[in-house]
Amino acid sequence: MPTEAEQTNKVRNQGSPNGLFRACMDVIKGSHSVGQALRTAALAAGLLTDRRCYGELLAQFYVATVALEKRLEEIRDEEEEGVISDEHKALLSNLRGLGYSFSPGYEKDLEHLLGSGWRDTVAAWRTDASAAYAAELAQAGALDLAAGCFILWGPLAIGGGAMIKPRVAKAFGEGATNVFHDVTGDRGGGRAARRSEFIKVFDGLPVQEEEFAAVVKKCGEFMALNNSMMMSVQQRPWWCKYLFAGAAVGAAVVVAYVYKRRSE
Repeated sequence: MPTEAEQTNKVRNQGSPNGLFRACMDVIKGSHSVGQALRTAALAAGLLTDRRCYGELLAQFYVATVALEKRLEEIRDEEEEGVISDEHKALLSNLRGLGYSFSPGYEKDLEHLLGSGWRDTVAAWRTDASAAYAAELAQAGALDLAAGCFILWGPLAIGGGAMIKPRVAKAFGEGATNVFHDVTGDRGGGRAARRSEFIKVFDGLPVQEEEFAAVVKKCGEFMALNNSMMMSVQQRPWWCKYLFAGAAVGAAVVVAYVYKRRSE
């Protein structure tokens, strides 16, 4: 069975040689490996055993994604005013043509996990990392929006959503899987077709050489912000208190035993 790194490389190789998709995958390779390690560590630490732990991490990506998708709509005003070049209008049109809007799914999942007051909870949990990410996306131009879509939409669109949905459903119920609605099952022609379309769109974005390099560079920066968000969460699984209590009892027993031995 191929490793996750091998699977990622297989997806990377589906992009055109010297194309934008491959270049973006290459620039995030190191950070992506870190992200995979962080995700593995989070799962091992109980991410899917406690809805507040999962909800806090989901909240960070919601904060960034809603900023991205809101900006994709708001920038239409600049397009209509003629502030944006025809090439960048075409680029934005291609991104929107993917048909993704993950914010509503995130919102339904967060309400399922955290209850009706989820917005207040998300606001309280907003970290410096997600706030900085959102602030940058809120004023992004076309090239930075392309990078944002690659980093925030890509993992869900090219296979990650279909992979993790069953685990989330098992842990928290189907009500926590709305964010995966458009990237699972036979929607968009199935997983292979969705992946192929995503790759095709990025390889076909109308960018000049310097713009190509700018998108690639920004992908690297946004991937680093993804990892910063993952490292910024603070919630611990509900069972940690029992683990810590057990550790404390164990330590007390060891201390008592050592003291007894020295007294003999």
